[in-house]
Amino acid sequence: MRAPSALPSLLVLLAAQSLVPGQQPAKPAAPAPQDEVQANDIAGFRGWLQEYHAGKVRLSKDGQVDEAALADLDVRMAKIAQWNTLAAARLLFEAASVDTLAPSGAAAGAVADHLRERQPWRVQKLAAKHLRTMTGDGVVPFLLSLVASPDARNAKKQIDQKAAAAALRVLGGHPSLEAKLELIHACHTMPPELRVQAVNAMANDSTLELVPTLVEMLRDSEPNVRIAAATAIGTALQPHTDETTGKKPDAATVALRDQCNKPLEELLVRDAVWQVRSAAATALAIQKCKAVIPILIRGLDAELQRKKDPWAMDVRLHKLLEGLTGQSVVRGSIDPWKAFWTKEGPGFVVRPASEAGKKQSPGSEKYGKFFDLEIESDRVLFVLDFSGSMAEEVTLKARTTVAGPGTKTTKAALIVAEMKKMVMSLPDGALVNFVVFGDTARAWRQDGGRPALVKLDDSARDDLLGTFLDSLRPNGPTNLYDALDLALAFGGRGLHDKYYGAGFDTLYVITDGAPSAGSVTDKDEIRRRVRETNGLRRIAIHCITFGDKNDTDFLAAMAAENGGRHIHVE
Repeated sequence: MRAPSALPSLLVLLAAQSLVPGQQPAKPAAPAPQDEVQANDIAGFRGWLQEYHAGKVRLSKDGQVDEAALADLDVRMAKIAQWNTLAAARLLFEAASVDTLAPSGAAAGAVADHLRERQPWRVQKLAAKHLRTMTGDGVVPFLLSLVASPDARNAKKQIDQKAAAAALRVLGGHPSLEAKLELIHACHTMPPELRVQAVNAMANDSTLELVPTLVEMLRDSEPNVRIAAATAIGTALQPHTDETTGKKPDAATVALRDQCNKPLEELLVRDAVWQVRSAAATALAIQKCKAVIPILIRGLDAELQRKKDPWAMDVRLHKLLEGLTGQSVVRGSIDPWKAFWTKEGPGFVVRPASEAGKKQSPGSEKYGKFFDLEIESDRVLFVLDFSGSMAEEVTLKARTTVAGPGTKTTKAALIVAEMKKMVMSLPDGALVNFVVFGDTARAWRQDGGRPALVKLDDSARDDLLGTFLDSLRPNGPTNLYDALDLALAFGGRGLHDKYYGAGFDTLYVITDGAPSAGSVTDKDEIRRRVRETNGLRRIAIHCITFGDKNDTDFLAAMAAENGGRHIHVE
């Protein structure tokens, strides 16, 4: 494990900031007096927590988030935080790390209802927000002690690791110098999963000052840390380098950008883990500046030479280059890109965002189209909505499917027809599977409780075309979250999982409505969880939707956040 060599440089930077003439060191706020009002506030919130743990508090009503109850909780927590004492911080941390367990032996549906009604993720988020405002005596040392606990570094001490993870989430964005230093230390010394949490916490409050530390982490032996660090670097640089918005960075920012891009290029060209290469490519592309284009071309050149690598990274890099340059280039060769940059590179100017448009690459279809989307990978997982509403009839207005405009059919029948076309167009040896959901989610074929990697051959096609697809019947409410959770759990559960090198790299989600069943139905929370989980998986998620766009628009944002496209079938 590498020594935290960036730590001294950050200390010097922060120390220099603290020595501005006339500026006095910040003093921790004095604890508020323990008066009757404070005692009542603390007692009131402790009572709320007891009722929450006992299952007497509901944060949803009639299947929707109870905004009034959340607003009341926000006020309660603000009252606690304003006292700025260690006792108040401990109480808020209990909420920030709350874990509501369903009754022992409860059925799957009861567990989902339990979580949906209590919304523990919202309680955690609100509590963390208020804890970050607290700087009173003992508050920060208390949070640091949870991260520094020896048991937090013991894989068998699950309770301590959960507390450390919650503390890291709070420290990310905390204004204190101690919080920033502890996050850096944790990035180098914690067990792998907690180190990733620490890097992600830094990324949530990523600033240019932290970038040199993140660059050091690009050389970490843990792939997930390299992925998280690359993502954080791109996020920190983008507001300062984005030429599509007319940004003209100063000399210091240009030097920092180039300092970051050299190790990012090393990852892009040489890293053995495709998810790391994908993260590096994205970190470069989101800078949206001319300087990254030749780096991405060199990355594509290296990718096209990986004859034994099955992942669709060459397609991803090609798309990133087209998006940055506005060019439409036939895929499969590096020569057109090299020729373009030799000729146009010296005078090239990144187009303003207002001029950016989508262009279809000539000859870009690799296997065929699915709802007017190109299938560009041979490691594909389809997530199919067969809830009751999919039995509804539709009259097509546009040609985005095998059926033409004016065709009357049902949504379910249309999906089956499209799937049959894709099963026939994908080549022998392609790895596929299908997760079907209504009120529950299930896979066509499973391996150890997760979707199996099924190689397409005559036998698999016979099963799909002759039995499985025709047996699907719309039924029940829409449990989208559990289907996504099942799909992402297999698409590279983690780089220490034996399946990580043989998972899916592309996901297609087909649905017609708002989530109405499962443990999570809140659209923003589903997006957040998918974004957080897939930040390490690097799976491209495409979404195809039917019906009321008010119900499905959030899937367009989810696709964009995960490197995919969205098609609405009308």
